[in-house]
Amino acid sequence: MPPLQIVCFCLCAAVVLAAGALPGAAQETPLPKVALIGDSIRMGYAPLVAERLKGTATVLSPAENGGDSGNVLKHLEAWVLREKPALVHLNCGLHDLKLDRNTKQHQVSLAQYETNLREIVTRLRGHTTLVFASTTPIDDARHARRGAGFDRLQADVERYNAAALKVMLELGVPVHDLHWLVQRGKPQRLLLPDGTHYTPEGYQLLADAVTDCVNRHLAVLQSRPYTPAPGGPEAEAAYQKQEAERDAQVPAPFKSLKLGRFEPPADGAAWKAQRADVLAKVTASLGDLPPRPSPQSVRTFSREVRSGYTIERVAIDNGADGEVTALVLVPNGLKQPAPAVMWLHSSTPDKNQVLTPNTFWGAEPLGETLVRRGYVVLAPDAYWHGDRVGSGPTGSAERLREEQESLHKLNLWLGRTLWGMFVRDDRIALDYLCSRPEVDSTRIGVTGMSMGSTRAWWLAAVDERVTATVGIACLTRYGNLIAHGQLRAHGVYYFTYGLLKHFDSEAVVALIAPRPFLALTGELDAGSPADGIREIERQVGRVYGAAGAPERFRSVLYPQVGHTVTPEMRREMLAWFERWLQP
Repeated sequence: MPPLQIVCFCLCAAVVLAAGALPGAAQETPLPKVALIGDSIRMGYAPLVAERLKGTATVLSPAENGGDSGNVLKHLEAWVLREKPALVHLNCGLHDLKLDRNTKQHQVSLAQYETNLREIVTRLRGHTTLVFASTTPIDDARHARRGAGFDRLQADVERYNAAALKVMLELGVPVHDLHWLVQRGKPQRLLLPDGTHYTPEGYQLLADAVTDCVNRHLAVLQSRPYTPAPGGPEAEAAYQKQEAERDAQVPAPFKSLKLGRFEPPADGAAWKAQRADVLAKVTASLGDLPPRPSPQSVRTFSREVRSGYTIERVAIDNGADGEVTALVLVPNGLKQPAPAVMWLHSSTPDKNQVLTPNTFWGAEPLGETLVRRGYVVLAPDAYWHGDRVGSGPTGSAERLREEQESLHKLNLWLGRTLWGMFVRDDRIALDYLCSRPEVDSTRIGVTGMSMGSTRAWWLAAVDERVTATVGIACLTRYGNLIAHGQLRAHGVYYFTYGLLKHFDSEAVVALIAPRPFLALTGELDAGSPADGIREIERQVGRVYGAAGAPERFRSVLYPQVGHTVTPEMRREMLAWFERWLQP
């Protein structure tokens, strides 16, 4: 049976003229609807979820208890289909597994429960996106003290959850594992004396998890199709014309700045002697960064089970100004620690792009492609992206560019660069990745596109735990960027302090040697001028040659290709990691 259809919604600002409205009156685009369906546990967290999703979604939560799976099936038309929600978060199970004390029969047999779940999915297919939530734990002894005419047993919770997981994964429906979350949070503390319902702390935990799950799925549903940069002969001619015009506008002093020069080593011994000084200067250019926290404090918000892998959403305290939020994808059935890939997003999307289909030049989400090849995947949010939006110096008063600029200003006052804090956060994420028991910390890959590319090669330069690196659509030599009048191509987050007094970015890239590094860039990328890339290739190639590892450095400039990812780049990236990370 095909997987449950995913219906995509793109939200945009719409201006319409309604009958009787004043000319120019704006009508807001309706928020997507999200239906929360379930029993009394859902009734406890639904108001909290609705509050958290204000301004993001309209939450539909039936006033009545959803009851067992048969009752949900009976009310699908009224609760879901008639409302046409974009997303349904559904749980049923606690009523199904009620065990009558007299007849010793469950309210809904396990076989009938599976049948009902299949029918629910069939009826919703093509109308909405469905996420099924596992049934939360029971404390047998506390529940028995209620003196009701029925029992609920944790063993039955586990049996019914296993049946639901089997059905949902078979039908392509992700399972939001609320049971795992409560077990991890110590149910004895979170459950009320009745052994079924939750304390305020417990409902807050569940509400956080459901809100996170809903936000993630809405982000994927609302994503816009990827639009590649123009390419081909016409684009090449236009680019060359624009570049010549911009070059002519650059005042002479900026074309002849006296910048430091990097001197490639003659041999491996010379590079070993030189590298420490280069690393010290590169690190100093990031500013006076706070030490990374150790031990780490990590919160896990939710866990989702999909076919072949699980997703966790975590938040890692960065010990300075907030948390690094991230997604972790782990292949199912690992028998030994696996290689891992850090995927670093660009300036436009956030960590959720790793789960979004039809991006990064592939129908399958890149995260799924990697995890199905046996990699653990970590996708952290950078400042002002994803779950970190509105967490800067002014809180929710600023977002996007304003938040970026405030962070830039604050960090300068504190003696450090915003880029330095980016690199520090990515190292904190790497600390966390290496601590995961599923990960072989000797086989770590890092990749990204655009801003993510630069994040990748800077991280690899300053942290030798990175085994292999792929930078896509951003390998910038800073002096060439200035000479072509393209400082505008990068936000203020991108810049470091005093680096060009010593050398250009080829010195940063050289620090990766002799570890494998692959760069894939279009020749029509104004943010990475091609003449600068050729100079990086020349100088970094000499370093890899001196280190006795010329085959570990490769840079490809694609003719008539702009600032984009192409199918070939995606294939090259996957092949590079296959070559250097897999046994």
